[in-house]
Amino acid sequence: MVENGNGNQPLLSVNNLKTYFPTDEGLVKAVDGLSFEVMSGSTVGIVGESGCGKSTVGRSILGIIDRPGHVEDGSIIWRRDAGDGAGVQEIDVTKQPPNSGLMRSIRGNDIALVFQEPMTSFSPVHTIGNQLIEAITLHQDLPKKEAEERAVELLNRVGIPNPDQRIHEYSFQLSGGLRQRAMIAMALSCDPKLLIADEPTTALDVTTQAQILDLLRELQEQNGMAIILITHNLGVVAEMADEVVVMYLGREAESGPVDDVFHNPQHPYTQGLLRSIPSIYSKGVERLPSIVGTIPHPFNRPSGCTFRPRCPSYIEGTCDVHEPNFNLIEGTKQRVSCFLHHPPAEVTT
Repeated sequence: MVENGNGNQPLLSVNNLKTYFPTDEGLVKAVDGLSFEVMSGSTVGIVGESGCGKSTVGRSILGIIDRPGHVEDGSIIWRRDAGDGAGVQEIDVTKQPPNSGLMRSIRGNDIALVFQEPMTSFSPVHTIGNQLIEAITLHQDLPKKEAEERAVELLNRVGIPNPDQRIHEYSFQLSGGLRQRAMIAMALSCDPKLLIADEPTTALDVTTQAQILDLLRELQEQNGMAIILITHNLGVVAEMADEVVVMYLGREAESGPVDDVFHNPQHPYTQGLLRSIPSIYSKGVERLPSIVGTIPHPFNRPSGCTFRPRCPSYIEGTCDVHEPNFNLIEGTKQRVSCFLHHPPAEVTT
């Protein structure tokens, strides 16, 4: 069992997670050996380019991976109060059938998900209220009238005006920002201990983005819930997260406290991502630096370090031969998967 320095157990422990998708063309290793922890009340940001496996991590935790995808290896340990003074119950969700009663009690009740695109996540033929009430009654033994009152209260809590009227409207009648708020209200309907927010600010204007982030922060302070923030927006992570995991092609490139990683990035990929962010000190005519190339095709993964074809610090004879381990950098709280910090002698081939 992993514990942090003050003896508190992590709320969630993801250990060497591998989620694969077998296809006719080949095997897609969407997540290929990812490990991280989430402490109660903290925010962990998972960042990386599109296609690096961020959303698959969230779906793996909830056991809602689309077939033929499956967890090939690793564990996802969820810890919750066993009740009746029995202490902490540890559940490896990868060992549970997705539709089992145990997983249904965890999904939505203990761990909730805000989907990436709220327009396609809501049913277009049922009102927002009907869907909220269904989520509430699924996990709580409430009569319909009390569930409806709870739904109105939730819509009001997330800042939707005229909630007693909005509850009778359909998702297509709401703006993007209101749909996102309604999705957050549904996720919070059972007061989860962990909220997974998958690109919660995508396709929203800057003002609405700021409002959604303020809302998440306020709700976290009220509930004491933990948040996994899945995004490609480094600015959102800098504002919200305590810890950050930088992913590349299904693996960790770097992780650590967000201030340490952002102010002193150690992996060339993290450095490239941060250089590509516009600065208030940049001149308008300056072209932002970019990372050379694109993420490799999932059926054609490079040998050795998967980032080496795009890496400005590529070491021939090392990076193309060995796979770097994900190790702690001495004297820091940062872990990195790079031969610049861990020589090949530390690698098991």
